[in-house]
Amino acid sequence: MLLIQSETFKKVAKQKWSLRRILFIVLYGLMTYGFVRLLNDVISETKFWLRPIQTNLAEIAGCVLISFIFEFVTNSFLQQLADDNKTQPGPSASLKQFLSLAVYLELVVICFVFPLAQWTDDGLQWYDVVILSFTIVSFWLFYFSVKQGQQYIHTTHEQALQLERINKDKLENELQLLKAQFHPHFLFNALNTLYFQIDEQNASARFTLEKLADLLRYQLYDQDAKVPLDRELTHLKNFIDLQQQRANSQLDLVINWPSSTHGAQLYPLLLLPLVENAFKYVGGSYKIKIDIKLENGQLQYQVTNSIPAIAQQHNKGGIGLTNLQKRLHLLYPGKHRFQYHKTDSLFHAELSIEL
Repeated sequence: MLLIQSETFKKVAKQKWSLRRILFIVLYGLMTYGFVRLLNDVISETKFWLRPIQTNLAEIAGCVLISFIFEFVTNSFLQQLADDNKTQPGPSASLKQFLSLAVYLELVVICFVFPLAQWTDDGLQWYDVVILSFTIVSFWLFYFSVKQGQQYIHTTHEQALQLERINKDKLENELQLLKAQFHPHFLFNALNTLYFQIDEQNASARFTLEKLADLLRYQLYDQDAKVPLDRELTHLKNFIDLQQQRANSQLDLVINWPSSTHGAQLYPLLLLPLVENAFKYVGGSYKIKIDIKLENGQLQYQVTNSIPAIAQQHNKGGIGLTNLQKRLHLLYPGKHRFQYHKTDSLFHAELSIEL
């Protein structure tokens, strides 16, 4: 049997008492009383209207007051059902509620209705027990079923509205995506125009513009799912080539990465932040070393760059490394290790990912 939580009783007790609710309880109680009274009189061959008026009025008043208890218990189960369906929806929960409510209602009949019948009638007869137990409980179970159906309709309507809102948001997002794709096309067309406007003799400028277009294209279009590691390395190389065009001539750059990735895949733009950070803060002896290894399905990635002495005044890392850590936690939970440290002259970062 399901036990009603105390918090549920408190919620129902705090519900507002409207005139409509009070009238319903009174009329529903009178209807139940009239039906029970007629059944009882048919079986016992009595006429309740011939009894003393005081007895009938006391019986009616008692039935109406007890109806408030029935309504409170039934509404408590409805509230419990609404709370349970938020976490565990399904017919099994409703059936359990229905059977448990029947037991609770029967207890109310035993505790309140039976004593009332014993006091107003000529004792509590066997047919009184059957009629009162079955009829009153059936009336309130019917009320419970109707209210439960209304809850289901309301929930279904809310779900339909929620689904409609989701579909609307999806369409708006698709529209925004189309707009976002339009602007990059415009940008790439502009870059393409600039590329052909640059004199062929100026190979360095053309090379820089071409690499810039490749970087933008990759970052704008290839972020929805995993990409081949080859493509990620190509993107990283394009970035390095572009940075070398503006780097100090004293820069000592060492790059080691695998000649073959064996079809490995990786979420995009996870390798770029460390290299970007290295080019941004390189100084001192102007050295950058990039090591990438792929062994037994695990990517080993290390980036080391020299730093000027003044860099010791700054905090370790930056927003790029913080965002990288957040992405790694989301994309590779429990399958990555990322750490970095700084010495007087070097900044070293290590990343390993189980692909």
